Amino acid sequence: MRRLNRKGAGFTLLEVLVAMAIFALTSWLAYGGLRQVLMGREMLLPRLAEQAALVRTVTLLSNDFNNLVPRSIRDPLGTPVAALRTGAGTSEPLVSLTRVDAALALLAAQPALYRLDYRLTQDTLVREVWPVLDPLQNTKPNRQTLLRGVRSFGLRFMAGRVGSSWVNYWPPSANDNALEELPRGIEFTLQFTDGTTLRRVLMPAAAR
Repeated sequence: MRRLNRKGAGFTLLEVLVAMAIFALTSWLAYGGLRQVLMGREMLLPRLAEQAALVRTVTLLSNDFNNLVPRSIRDPLGTPVAALRTGAGTSEPLVSLTRVDAALALLAAQPALYRLDYRLTQDTLVREVWPVLDPLQNTKPNRQTLLRGVRSFGLRFMAGRVGSSWVNYWPPSANDNALEELPRGIEFTLQFTDGTTLRRVLMPAAAR
């Protein structure tokens, strides 16, 4: 009786079924792992964006306050406005200031000053940069949305050189000499809707 030669013969049905089962199992495991990675990425990206916005906001605030200059302005009606001024009402900016851009001043070989405001609209911190120091009635600022989820934005200022004290408003007096006055120190506090708080204390270069 002749024996069958199995060299070169194809797979049996059982071998094919086993191979398909192994392939299906590995594919399911790979899909599950990929799905977990994608879900983790979807959860991580918003947090990374929030952290990036927070870092950018703190950097801008620090740079703006550290680069204050004693240069008052005039509003569209010609009224003098202090170089640094906190808002007196809900319709006004939380703080307005004049600052210098040292890098731009170095390149342009002339003072590079600009005026900017900070506002808190609902739970969003907004930065407004004016194209000119002394705006006209039709001048509009460039609005930058910085950070969401902000419950409050607090400011304190160190006034005086002897027996210094902290105040919650600026300028500390209403006389004309105070228009160019700058605080020795500035503290800003960001309180967020999730209950966390961030506080920084700065010393403006022009007031040292």
